[in-house]
Amino acid sequence: MKQELISVIVPVYNVEPYLDKCIQSICTQSYQNLEIILSDDGSTDSSGIICDAWAEKDIRIRVTHKENGGLSDARNAGIDIATGDWYVFVDSDDFLAEDAIESMYAVAKTYNCQMAVCNMLRIYEDGEMEAFYCPVTELTVLQGNERFETLKQPSVCNKLFRADLFGEVRFPKGKFYEDTFVYHILAHRADGIALTGRVGYYYLSRRNSILGRQVYTDRYFDRIEAVYRRMSYLIENQIPHYAEEACESLYVDVCRGSTKIPRTEANREKFQQMWAWFQVAYDHLMHHSATSTKMKLRLVLLKKAPWLHELIY
Repeated sequence: MKQELISVIVPVYNVEPYLDKCIQSICTQSYQNLEIILSDDGSTDSSGIICDAWAEKDIRIRVTHKENGGLSDARNAGIDIATGDWYVFVDSDDFLAEDAIESMYAVAKTYNCQMAVCNMLRIYEDGEMEAFYCPVTELTVLQGNERFETLKQPSVCNKLFRADLFGEVRFPKGKFYEDTFVYHILAHRADGIALTGRVGYYYLSRRNSILGRQVYTDRYFDRIEAVYRRMSYLIENQIPHYAEEACESLYVDVCRGSTKIPRTEANREKFQQMWAWFQVAYDHLMHHSATSTKMKLRLVLLKKAPWLHELIY
């Protein structure tokens, strides 16, 4: 099988303790025809120096240094200079199994798919691991609307993409939940998605960070917006069932946002926008024959009497 060039895009920002392991796992992949793009997003530690040192050791590595613009901006900078036929994204504190890229490429080519997905494990700094996203345990090919099953985990980091799926698509600068903003477009453009059923991506989590992280801050409005964008796209492109699932996901997120995000004068307009997005989901579900009576009751309560909805649900 002719090996096409695969661009591995790594956004880098202040990850000095983890960066060597990440880059090492990419350089030692069993699939060797790689273009490795390290996008240093204005790091203030030694991450940029580490990137440059690796570039001196491996001619496949290209380093770009830029002003800090966030994860999306760093990924976009990598996409803009990538020349590969395929893209892989790796966050710079994570790492890959040795055959991760080869196994995804092999199934994509064998089954004529434009995307491939490997299983993902969460790994803690003490070495303990647990399943994070393991949708299947054996090779599975999703075609037709079945490929939208992968919307349940929209991370781009455990996936291989044909480069031409992106086109004008870029990650939204300055937004959190950036993958959720774009993944549905990529899945829609792919004719088929192959799931290897094998672990290929190790996602690093720090227990103190998880326990101390506040989820329901103003950042959560970005999640609500991302789900709204997904919902609108699926409705517009007439993808039933998954459009309704997205509407229901928006309902859940609005429920959480309305009760858990602290209200301030600064975020008053964000709350107003949230309710405007909910109205679109409300209208779609209330006029959809498959929506259950129980769900319609929930929708009406949230719209008309959110305080009562909170008490009951």
